[in-house]
Amino acid sequence: MKALHLIAVLAVAAVLLIGGADTALAAKHAIPTWKVWWNWSWKIINFLVLAFLIYKVAKKPLKEFLSGARAKVADELEVVNKAKAEAEAQLRLIQEKTAGMAQELESYEEALSQMAERDHQRMIDDARDESAMIMDRAKLQAEMALQHARRELTHEIVELAAELAETKLKAAVSPQDQDRFLDKFTDGALTARREAL
Repeated sequence: MKALHLIAVLAVAAVLLIGGADTALAAKHAIPTWKVWWNWSWKIINFLVLAFLIYKVAKKPLKEFLSGARAKVADELEVVNKAKAEAEAQLRLIQEKTAGMAQELESYEEALSQMAERDHQRMIDDARDESAMIMDRAKLQAEMALQHARRELTHEIVELAAELAETKLKAAVSPQDQDRFLDKFTDGALTARREAL
């Protein structure tokens, strides 16, 4: 019923607009006024009949289209509301996780800091131990080199002493002394051999 009222109002507005234009046209071309009104009224009747036919024919499909569109919009709105609710739930879940992650991140940073401090201290301790080992090894090598040098020096001293003793003995022992020593040695060797037999 509201649609019919709307159609009627539109028809009257169209007639008034068209009628004003027709009246001005009629005054310009000297058409009788009754004819203008007669044409006008037929236009209104045609319009009303056309509007009535469109209303009767298109009422049901238009109503179905509008109700279908309304249902479709309602379904889409429901889907959008569900998606919005799910998105809000996801957002809350993400916010809860990220709130916990900030605290976890702080604890990880603290743990990493402590681990780095321990590693730093361990590296310092290892470096101290290794430097102590290097110092001990260097001391041992120095002592070994010193002992080797002492042995070499002792050996050289012994050789020099032997050479010096040989030189002094050669100078001090005459050829008669050598013969006497040789005879004595030979007698001792023969005596030892006889005793052994």
